[in-house]
Amino acid sequence: MMAQLVPHQSTDKRRVKVYELRHNDWFDRGTGFCFACFVPVEENQPKEPRVIVESEDQPNRRLLETKIVKDDGFQKQQGTPAAFPRTTALSLC
Repeated sequence: MMAQLVPHQSTDKRRVKVYELRHNDWFDRGTGFCFACFVPVEENQPKEPRVIVESEDQPNRRLLETKIVKDDGFQKQQGTPAAFPRTTALSLC
């Protein structure tokens, strides 16, 4: 089953930059609008909280979608960025 977004208020969006860490180098993935929402994943299951960033230039393109997990932390680095650590080789900020 394909995940569908729960509608959100457009005033909840914030303009952000997304960077990807690859082999100790940060790559600019673009600028977009960030919002949090609950996404239904499976029928009769609770909705999952997500942080989503949609591209500013191409609104149908997702720069970031990450599940919000209670035990996952984020790190504030050099002022305002929030880094989302992952167990895979991919980190996003």
